[in-house]
Amino acid sequence: MRRHTPRVCAALVGALLLPMLALITTSIAPASAVAAGSAFHALAEPQRLADTRDTGALARGGVLTVTVTGDAPLPTPGSIVAAVLNVTVVGPAAIGYWTVYPHNTTRPMASSLNVDGVGAFFGGGLALANMVTVPVGPSGTVDIFTSGGGDVVVDMLGSYTTPAGATTSGRFVPLAAPSRMLDTRNNASAFGLGETRTYALPAAVGAASAVLNVTTIGNAPGPWVVFPGGTSQPATSNLNTMYGEQVVSNQVIVPVDASGRFSVFSAPGGDLILDVIGTFTGIGAPSSTEGLFVPLSTPTRFFDSRDGALNPLGGGQRLLPGWDVEVAAGTNTAINRNDVLAVVLNLTVTDTFDSGYISVTPAGSTNPAAKSRTTSSMNVAWPAQTLAHHVMVPVSARGFDIFAQNPTHALADVSGFYIGTPLAAPFGAPQNVDPTPVFCAGFSSEAILGSATGATGPNIALLQQRLLDLGFWNGGPDGSFGWSTQQAVMAYQKWNHLTPRGYVDAATARSLNWPNCRPSAGVTNGGDLLEVDKGRQVGLFLHNGKVVWALNVSTGGGYYYEADNALTGARITGTAITDNGTFHVYRVSDQAAYKGTLGTLYRPRFVVGGIAVHGAPNVPSYPASHGCIRVSNPAMDMIWATNLLPMGATVVIHD
Repeated sequence: MRRHTPRVCAALVGALLLPMLALITTSIAPASAVAAGSAFHALAEPQRLADTRDTGALARGGVLTVTVTGDAPLPTPGSIVAAVLNVTVVGPAAIGYWTVYPHNTTRPMASSLNVDGVGAFFGGGLALANMVTVPVGPSGTVDIFTSGGGDVVVDMLGSYTTPAGATTSGRFVPLAAPSRMLDTRNNASAFGLGETRTYALPAAVGAASAVLNVTTIGNAPGPWVVFPGGTSQPATSNLNTMYGEQVVSNQVIVPVDASGRFSVFSAPGGDLILDVIGTFTGIGAPSSTEGLFVPLSTPTRFFDSRDGALNPLGGGQRLLPGWDVEVAAGTNTAINRNDVLAVVLNLTVTDTFDSGYISVTPAGSTNPAAKSRTTSSMNVAWPAQTLAHHVMVPVSARGFDIFAQNPTHALADVSGFYIGTPLAAPFGAPQNVDPTPVFCAGFSSEAILGSATGATGPNIALLQQRLLDLGFWNGGPDGSFGWSTQQAVMAYQKWNHLTPRGYVDAATARSLNWPNCRPSAGVTNGGDLLEVDKGRQVGLFLHNGKVVWALNVSTGGGYYYEADNALTGARITGTAITDNGTFHVYRVSDQAAYKGTLGTLYRPRFVVGGIAVHGAPNVPSYPASHGCIRVSNPAMDMIWATNLLPMGATVVIHD
């Protein structure tokens, strides 16, 4: 898109509170393929085809028709079967999906770009790009549909010409597997502000174009541009940084000079990572049909981890950390031929649990014991992100492989393939093992997001149920982040050595999403009792030695105090200490305002001397009481309702 510096809202404070985009889940019927292949021809310079910032944003459900043929330098009408576009959604744009598809055809159940809650949060600072390969019919036009509305910028990079049999130039030559060419993080040579660098790719000598996956980590908002070496920088961009340290990626097809050179410009400065996917042949190459492109009549869903019919892992099974899945290509009914060298697809991830990378490679090209990859196809920037990414990947007879660094759902919509001999598959099928410890809770059913007191909605209900399942008591999954939820979050944070803030920050959300084991007794071996862990400031209710509920508590603060006896008026002094030991409940009082010597107690149950477990209007994350064991009033009501501390019950207090 045209170079600009997006306006950015204040970092990501509160961004995780926003809802994620619900993707279309319906699969579509197989699409038939054109029999003959076509050659790719890059434009010498990307051409701006549309910019709705100049003509008016699209409304919700709007469609923009874009002409991709015409006078030079565009291809002539009727001469192409598919176009390669760089499509950028710019803010403000609403939550929703964008689909690019052939004009005068039924819109496919697939998306080309996605704006999720965090993306929409950026408002005018949103600049989200994705390369798109779209079939083109006789009209020479394509349609862009938006479910949510917003602005879009369309730049044309090249096209696939009408099939003409064997040819020299424009044939795709993939590497056996993507290869990392550059990572400036490894040599401390990050780009400076507004810097341009030129690189030579030996594999591209004599080629017409190079296919790269470009990943950037910008220092500030701004565009990145990839363009032919020895030429002027075009007034377009390939991808955009929206905030400092954001990891952004996009696939790029860039023409190269005779020496295989191309240039990269960075407006914001930062680190650059280049993974080489392959090249397109130049005019000096032998004539062949190997590597010619065959578009499907419409993008077709080959894989959807949420759909049992389209997920070899099983219905609804997301990719877990270090997992990969093989997806058939040539044997899919949409292609149904054995001479498939590579496929073009749009990979979408959704309901992500954490930032990280996704890598798409030929099936069987990686040792199944390897739980990492040396290259990436796309990068997740935040939990619960919905993100689409163009992928060109060679295939073996078994298809292609999708690898996830962190938990995510994934979808693959194939738009076409390249004719040729499938690559060898030297390694066996993936080996996926669930890392959940025995007798512990597995991954959350959905991504739990950051949240705080006052938040409402389904994600809060998910958080509350997750805490209950893990043994941290709260008032139940009512979808409202109230006092009992705040206390349960604080107890969870204390138990798991997280900063006890009482709200769900990024670290807490990640911890809750990953496998968890319920709390266990610290110093007791069995029985029914309350164990008060003063070190963690957590109370554990045990039944038959197993933790039933964990509560946030606040015990003696260790400070010296002077006060008037609330009963006699006499002056008393002391040190706020909760003694260690094994005690038994000797007195209870079901009074909401029981008067003790140092103040009012809510429904107390006395343990030793004047020390009681009681409700309080304030239960902080640290020891703050005169010596009693404070719990929240809702927790105290639960203790009374379930008789967890009857007369004579054992209470063990320890550091």
